[in-house]
Amino acid sequence: RALGGTGMITGSETVTSVFGYWPEFADARVLSFGFSAEGTVSLVLSYIDASASKSAEVSLSFSGVRELDVGALASENVLDCLTVTPGDPMMVTLESCIGLGGSFTCTAATVAEVSPNNSFKPKPLRGSA
Repeated sequence: RALGGTGMITGSETVTSVFGYWPEFADARVLSFGFSAEGTVSLVLSYIDASASKSAEVSLSFSGVRELDVGALASENVLDCLTVTPGDPMMVTLESCIGLGGSFTCTAATVAEVSPNNSFKPKPLRGSA
């Protein structure tokens, strides 16, 4: 799998500084998805790494978007995986767990903002000590 931490996503180090790696965004909640006529997609994800007890909202921006094919927007949208494949153009794939899924190509990808949730505490599983 191609990952964004390889330097093709501008600002990816702000995400790796929080989590220690570039996540696949498995089980990330899609807080917002936007598309502008200028060919820009914005995506805000809430991602939790329970095993590391870390959580953050990650805002991504993709420009030069073409071949946009997304659908199944629901009241709650959860990703199974977000993949960015290098190339000219780059291919972005949103694998759906619930709701929003699809793909598009873009010429640039940027981490617009990362907001760590430093008070995040994982909830213990029911029945565990």
